[in-house]
Amino acid sequence: MLIRTASLTVISAFGLFVTAAPACAQSAALDGIRGEFKSVSDNVMKAAHKAPESLYAYQPTPEVFTFRRMLLHIAGASYSLCASFHGKPGQGPKLDAGKEAPKQEVIETLTAAFAYCDAAMAAANDATLAEIVTAPSGMKRPKSYYVSHLIAHTSLHYGNIVTYLRLNKLAPGD
Repeated sequence: MLIRTASLTVISAFGLFVTAAPACAQSAALDGIRGEFKSVSDNVMKAAHKAPESLYAYQPTPEVFTFRRMLLHIAGASYSLCASFHGKPGQGPKLDAGKEAPKQEVIETLTAAFAYCDAAMAAANDATLAEIVTAPSGMKRPKSYYVSHLIAHTSLHYGNIVTYLRLNKLAPGD
């Protein structure tokens, strides 16, 4: 009788755990993604603020972006990828990455682009990651593609930003 009662208690507890697990894990994957995006976007913003206005026109070689264009490129790609993640491919705000904007305008543009992505991710949960988005070209991809590409793209160009800063005797970060 004691074994039967203990077994029923274990089974009941396991049942409660299993039914409660989806509620707790509802956005565990997306929470990790949000955290990673916050980390890299914060690093980009720190670098954008740290760089003096004169660095915004800096271009190490003619084949690569200026610092300004790099930041505006990140902003434009963020809008594009997050519009697709939000299920609205091709409908995100557009900007001219080649625009000769002053530092403050570039920072405002980048801030708005990252906020747009934050809002798209805030409205989602783990199930959102598996939803399929059809691009204007007809290509179908899961929403997880867009947020993983967002992080990869932003991280890739943050690496470029670090190099630009170091070439100008500035350390990234605080």
